[in-house]
Amino acid sequence: MSSEPQQNPYAVLGVPRDADARTIKKAYFDLVRQNPPETHPEVFKRLREAYELLSDAEARQAWDATADVPLEGLAAEQAACMAEAVEQFNADNHAAGRRVLNTFLAEHPEAHEVRTLLGKNLLFEGYPPEALVEFDRVLELRPQDWQARLHRGWALQRLERLKEAADDYWRAGKLGPTELVPRVALADCLEQMGQVKDALGVLAEARTLTGLRPMDVLSLTVRRAATMLEHGFNPEAVQELDSLEVDVPANADPELRRWTAGQLSSAAATLFAQQRSEAANKLLERSQRFNPTSATEGVYPVRVALDVAALSEGARQWLRAEADRHDGGRTLKTWALPAAVSAGLALVTLFFLVDCFRAPETRTVVDWVCRAVFAAGLAAATLYAARVLLRSISSPFGSFHVVHPLHLVQVQRDQLTVWPLVHLNDIQLMDHHDNGRYTHTSLDMRFSRMRLVLRVRGKPQAEALAQELSGRRRRVLELLNRGMLDAESGVEHLPAALLARGAKGRHVHAEGKLPSWVGLGVAAAVAVLVVCASVVPQRSAVDARAWGLALNVRDLGPTLAFLRDRPDSNFAPQAQARLDAELAQARARMETRLDAGSGTAASIPFFSSLLDAVARTHSRRVSVEWLGLEKSDPRPDLLVTAWQRMADEALGKDVLFMDSVRAAGREGPPAASLRVRQQVRPLPANGTDEAPVELLWAVTTEGLGSSVASLALTARGVSAEDPAASEALLHAWVERWHLPGTGTRRPLLFTNSLLALEASP
Repeated sequence: MSSEPQQNPYAVLGVPRDADARTIKKAYFDLVRQNPPETHPEVFKRLREAYELLSDAEARQAWDATADVPLEGLAAEQAACMAEAVEQFNADNHAAGRRVLNTFLAEHPEAHEVRTLLGKNLLFEGYPPEALVEFDRVLELRPQDWQARLHRGWALQRLERLKEAADDYWRAGKLGPTELVPRVALADCLEQMGQVKDALGVLAEARTLTGLRPMDVLSLTVRRAATMLEHGFNPEAVQELDSLEVDVPANADPELRRWTAGQLSSAAATLFAQQRSEAANKLLERSQRFNPTSATEGVYPVRVALDVAALSEGARQWLRAEADRHDGGRTLKTWALPAAVSAGLALVTLFFLVDCFRAPETRTVVDWVCRAVFAAGLAAATLYAARVLLRSISSPFGSFHVVHPLHLVQVQRDQLTVWPLVHLNDIQLMDHHDNGRYTHTSLDMRFSRMRLVLRVRGKPQAEALAQELSGRRRRVLELLNRGMLDAESGVEHLPAALLARGAKGRHVHAEGKLPSWVGLGVAAAVAVLVVCASVVPQRSAVDARAWGLALNVRDLGPTLAFLRDRPDSNFAPQAQARLDAELAQARARMETRLDAGSGTAASIPFFSSLLDAVARTHSRRVSVEWLGLEKSDPRPDLLVTAWQRMADEALGKDVLFMDSVRAAGREGPPAASLRVRQQVRPLPANGTDEAPVELLWAVTTEGLGSSVASLALTARGVSAEDPAASEALLHAWVERWHLPGTGTRRPLLFTNSLLALEASP
């Protein structure tokens, strides 16, 4: 409740009796800057009391009505009674003050001013039913008093009898057609009832009242904009704030612009108290436009990360003093862990980059891309750890937290995390134990939509910190609401303009300092370049190792694999030369074994074409396929074995590798393919139990050119699985191509039935 001070408030602030609110506020701030509370606490207290009285229109009116007016008789007794009661109220002895008033009313029940003072005290001290009784008695005496009707509405609103309160506010407005206060109270009541549009209409109508001062109109505009933001009417709020800037342009009186900024800050404080941080910041953003020199009237991000180097010298001195007070200086523990992490990451990065040059495995493009990405991450992590180490060594701070007049500040080496207390919504304390033994207490705090957990050792310390934060938040909102936040000691250490640079999660760096990601990006790019530079040396090393392994093996397979996998290697000519030498030896053996006088001499072009295919494709695999059979039929494998014997007999062992399509290709893609497609055609029965069949083999080749002719072979058999028929067809194939085995009647497929048939007399 507003109360009358013992000294003349006009004299304390040095302003005339008819000074307007703007003059009073300017005088107050000028005097506060000359008499800050930390050095002149008593003077500051008197200044604040005087300013609060003159800022309250009703309290100022009451003081003006009683000051310097000679009173006599009952009026003098009433004034003395009210002065004594106010003195008791100022001393927080409200019960004694009310006894003084009740004693006077017992003798003079018609003293409505005394009764009004009693009712207001009861209302503001939390006794709305008793206050309602007093205001009803005042209305019985003065039914046309709009102030009495207004006071009754206040009491009803406290009792949550909103419809009756709204009716009283409306009646008060009718009784005082030019009075602003009843309209504002009615708008508050309607808003509380959920009738927001009606409340906005009442405020809009109030701006048209006759006799309003320009600042009253501006105040109503701010009020409408705040209400719109609170209830989600953002486009309409923007229009209202734009109109405010039109009404108070940039070339307007600087004091008027500062006053407008204070009104916006006051509305923002109300929104902060209602946990409407985004809406409050929109008002503060406009407030900063009106008063850009203010250290406190600006946007408050929920969380701001900034470098210590971005602070002013005075702020850094304050931080050093707080570090000494909270034992937050640098210790061995501060830099020992960063040093170990930096060294570990540096060694891992070094070994990884060396491995990029020396590792013997073959790598694909995907492997190299993955290595480049991993190297970039390692290099960036190493640089980041090194920066942390350098910051730990160069910074005088360790890890601690401190309560700034407006914020909770976490200090980590040379960086700060600032949590503005206007966003603090909730604090929960939780004790932690290990095996039944207390370890620490966690402060779980909610700043708007973000969460912060602080570990505090000691229950009393945690409770004291929680109480300090809650109390500090209340004070911040109170000072912001009164437009007095700039006068708070220490606010200049973290000005609003500096914090605004950290909006949208941006890190605030010192002026001229490059963002940290630039260095990390350069480190990552250098690591990628090193990996790219290692591609050619690593491939050369892999080629040399692979060629060394192939050279130490007498078999031709590793050499062929080397030529297939690394055709552009520096060792490819050596590998090709070795292959040519081995194939030349095979040709010499072929010419010796298939001499011109033998029946197989005509197959020399066939085997020569196979060797040419090996030289061309760098594969010694020849695929032998028997098509048209079941997968479980063993004859394709017998055919492969027969062909392998013929190739070994003509060229020597391990020159060609015969396999079927059903077998895994161990020698790369086939150099050539031999395909047999079998068809079965039934023949007329000849009186036996089984009808005879005719087997047809269509023999084709692939990869041997036109020098090897395709074949169409036929044979009679008792069935499609007749081994004798298959043997006859293979012999016919061998005879037609003059292969090894020509002219012999020994079985070539080596089936058990044929061997048994050959052994029988």
